[in-house]
Amino acid sequence: MLARVTLGALVLAVALAPAGVSAREQEPVPRMATAEAQLAYARARRGALARAAPAESDDARESARERAVAAYQAVRGFHPEARAPAVEAAFRAGELLRAAGADERARAEFAWAAEHGAGTDFRARARLELGHLERRAGRARGALEAYLAVAGEADARAARRDEAWLWAGVVWKTLGRTDEARAAWQRVAEQGADELVRIRAYDEMCALALERGDPEGAAGVLHECLVRLSARAEEETRAGARVRAALLRMRSVTELQRALARRRSPAVVGTPGKS
Repeated sequence: MLARVTLGALVLAVALAPAGVSAREQEPVPRMATAEAQLAYARARRGALARAAPAESDDARESARERAVAAYQAVRGFHPEARAPAVEAAFRAGELLRAAGADERARAEFAWAAEHGAGTDFRARARLELGHLERRAGRARGALEAYLAVAGEADARAARRDEAWLWAGVVWKTLGRTDEARAAWQRVAEQGADELVRIRAYDEMCALALERGDPEGAAGVLHECLVRLSARAEEETRAGARVRAALLRMRSVTELQRALARRRSPAVVGTPGKS
């Protein structure tokens, strides 16, 4: 029995090994009794990667990352019947691969999590990550499709839908559909469940107004943001501190100040008394 278990682990390790990593280089993943224990083992491998000293060689860190990825992939390999742990594991493997710049491999993990993740928060999260990969690759329409899938997902958390509308607006702006972009951001700013996402939506609307040469409109957007969120920002709580920090980070505040300064100080076109 022990020989069969060991052989099974070796076969799974070879099957899950990424391209360029041989069976000798890829450490076999042990099979745990339950999916939860398998997921805990994968988390430990990820923790080992996080604790790796910066002085370690790139090869050593890459090897540790691949061990963590293989450990996460083994959750669905060894326990395909345990859908929720397998979905989480696929999402975590995708995160590790995305951070390493292995976008296509990350895409496969996120796609699996999205396809099998009904009833879990990881479905919406995976779709958002797929949208981000598409957007960064310059595939705006693919990104928009992924974001709108989350926005229209009734079972998704409200904060996930807000985030999806926010990024859909970014893509619409990229496509030149600025009215649709602003409508998406306005929806989040007025109805959003997460104050930080609402602030980002206000920031996008303010920036759009500035790009259109309308600093007064941008100032109106910023004023609305402060009015709607000032009560939470004044709270002496962790949430209040997060909102205050987010308001201070709004990039459009500085840009608005510059635009208003330029409006008050027209460029000098000549020097009086000289030809």
